[in-house]
Amino acid sequence: MIWTDQTGSSREQPTWSLTGQLLLWPDGSPAHVRQGPFELLDNGWEAVACVSRSERAGNRSITVRLRLEPNVQAQWESATLVPREQAARQLEAYIRLREWRADHLGTLFLR
Repeated sequence: MIWTDQTGSSREQPTWSLTGQLLLWPDGSPAHVRQGPFELLDNGWEAVACVSRSERAGNRSITVRLRLEPNVQAQWESATLVPREQAARQLEAYIRLREWRADHLGTLFLR
């Protein structure tokens, strides 16, 4: 359990993961996700995920960092939203906007 200075309340490490989630790239090809655990970084949670990308010579993985701020985590909890569904929807929208030839997709700040 982590205590935050700003709110005076506790928040727990996210236990959900996007591992196994199937998304689509802009061209309609499948993207499979593998995600590591969330780690506390600068008062927020971050996890590294790998998104698969099909190529002529096979598949490769492209990394993306998922960032979950304390206020977003609290909003999701208060609205009883399913975090995995929210993050999957946002990640799919993000990969549809990004250049998939890059080795790293940057950081997705979950909202």
